[in-house]
Amino acid sequence: MYDVIIVGAGPVGLYTANILEKKLKVLVLEKMHKIGKKACSGLYSTNIDSVVKFEKEWIEHKVKGAILHSPLGTEIKAEKPTTSAFVINRELFNKGLAERVRSKIITGCSVKSIHIDDEKVICKTEKGDFESQIIIGCDGANSVVRTCFGKKPQEIVNGLIAIVEKPDKSDYVDLWFDSENLPDGFYWKIPRGKTTEYGMLGNKATYKDLENFFKIKKYKKFSASIPMGPCKTYFNRAILIGDAAGITKPWSGGGVMYGIVCADAAKHILFEAFEENDFSETSLKRYEDSWRKKIGKHILAGMMFRQILSRLDNKSLDVMFKKFSNKKLNDLDMDFPIMD
Repeated sequence: MYDVIIVGAGPVGLYTANILEKKLKVLVLEKMHKIGKKACSGLYSTNIDSVVKFEKEWIEHKVKGAILHSPLGTEIKAEKPTTSAFVINRELFNKGLAERVRSKIITGCSVKSIHIDDEKVICKTEKGDFESQIIIGCDGANSVVRTCFGKKPQEIVNGLIAIVEKPDKSDYVDLWFDSENLPDGFYWKIPRGKTTEYGMLGNKATYKDLENFFKIKKYKKFSASIPMGPCKTYFNRAILIGDAAGITKPWSGGGVMYGIVCADAAKHILFEAFEENDFSETSLKRYEDSWRKKIGKHILAGMMFRQILSRLDNKSLDVMFKKFSNKKLNDLDMDFPIMD
């Protein structure tokens, strides 16, 4: 029997395994046959380097900030004097994190069902049954672990990526807003050094719209479901971390940094749970209390921003942009924008 089974070998699942295996016996289950194959822009703030030391080969490009474009042409620039974010090769990033995990990782292993009783967790998969004291869902927007408890995030939107073989070494990421065509999201362009990434996020996102907006024809397609708005994250002998719980940044859809914050919160609570031999829902509620204290206000503010954005027409949106266009946003943190 394992102490912990982690479902999902994305960055958050692998990071969680790495920090828990120092004291616990961990098993990681991943449905994909190869680690690293997942659609993601891989745009991470430099904050992440303080907890997950980046290897140079993971970084494709670095940017200083972002330029936000209103529907009527008003611009807002948010930047830092030096690097504010890394553009990461997601596949190399995931593989690199996997190499740091000493615990057993089983790939090509889809979870079929999960049974939890007073004594243990039984995780039934296509490669056999596995038992543990705790199960952790790090298995993304369509989490099997979350589904077992009948929970779902507040919303799930579409994220589309198009990679064009055109060098772009700009210092800025560009974001475009258009309430008429994309009321609950935005378009983006990310310089990736040797290539250029175009994308869009929203319930109405389609590749046809993406092609028309950026005037592109030949590109590599990647897509993903992006959850927003957390659900309950603790249960008897189970917790949810990251995208599986809908814990993402509502203004961008990014989830890795918040997943790492939650994993760190979970570590302390789980170590205490094993010391006390108490894996009850009441005990594990402390995990949700902890992550909400750290990032709850940022998520709440982001969800409120999404609601406001969806109700504005393009003229009103431009007025809002003009109010901020002359303000200095150099100190704005893309992960934690709400000041204490």
